Amino acid sequence: MASLGHVAVGLAAARTYGEGHRLHWRSAVAWTALSMLPDADVIGFSLGVRYEAPWGHRGATHSFAFAVIVGLAAGLMARLRSYRQQRASAFAQTPGDALRRDRSAGQPRWFKRPPLRTALFAAVVLATHPLLDTLTDGGLGCALFWPFDLTRYFSPWRPIQVAPIGLAFLSSYGAIVAMSEIVLFLPLFVFALRTSDFKPQTSAPFLLAWLAAAWLIASTDPVRETVVATLLRDRTQFAQGFSESHFGSVTEGLSQTEVRQQLGAPLEEGWMYSPDGESPANTSIEKVSGCGSVRFEDDRVTESFRPAACEARGVHVGQPKTDVERLLGPPSDTCWAYSKAPPRRPFRLRLVCFHGPTVEMVARRWVF
Repeated sequence: MASLGHVAVGLAAARTYGEGHRLHWRSAVAWTALSMLPDADVIGFSLGVRYEAPWGHRGATHSFAFAVIVGLAAGLMARLRSYRQQRASAFAQTPGDALRRDRSAGQPRWFKRPPLRTALFAAVVLATHPLLDTLTDGGLGCALFWPFDLTRYFSPWRPIQVAPIGLAFLSSYGAIVAMSEIVLFLPLFVFALRTSDFKPQTSAPFLLAWLAAAWLIASTDPVRETVVATLLRDRTQFAQGFSESHFGSVTEGLSQTEVRQQLGAPLEEGWMYSPDGESPANTSIEKVSGCGSVRFEDDRVTESFRPAACEARGVHVGQPKTDVERLLGPPSDTCWAYSKAPPRRPFRLRLVCFHGPTVEMVARRWVF
């Protein structure tokens, strides 16, 4: 996610925790930071922690255990703060003490709620983070049951586009992801930031408009696909023998052989060679010094990343795929594209990516 959804959850939690009162900026910042806390694990990329490691991105910090532990810590902080305020109040005997006590009364209610309520709110807010991430259509799943189970989980329904990590977010695709999340989470933003209560005559049209916009963004049903394709004058080209029903049956864990049996040969194929066997999600462009990737069409090389390095290994445009495998060995990761369109035209992306021999990601979205 682009984190805007997590921000919306944090703001809505602050408003709910404050019993519907207008947001205090400190409370809004505190709950928003808490909602986004699990993504602090991206620091691990710069420290050499692999994406798929237990403490990698969407690993331990995206688990229910982490949510409970941090929730309890938040409750303890609220209890200690409350205890300190009670002691200060009990010993306030001077005008100066009374003044400080009055000032503390105006502090955000984050620190003045019962510890159990604070712990519960914090745990729920933290738990929503990985649950929302399981609804994204890329990256790895979330280790929801760490440390008892290191399996990465995804939801069967994944309507949220995955956001690029780091500076890659500052791109046209990153902007599209951000705008889509603003629309999908608009009700939470409105609930948290509203200055007055909704009236029935205004809330119903707003809800209908939001449902229509969310349907256009998140739905994958044939009617919506037809509507969007008509609006965008779709010119997507699909691989021979491709069908949406067969593509919908492709899931993580299938082998390359099984995918080819269901979908046939792809239009284009990309081979990635990550250093030291790392996943491309772990690898920055600066770390790739050799022939990092090669793209094929009709089983022949069409282009490569760092062409000079690839040519030094004997790889050149027009070469058969079998020769590239002989020269470079089997790739660490592979992506098969089953759709494409003319340059600078929106199209329906249908992409299957493998880590080693098994499916790691299935992408099904509009690309602009």
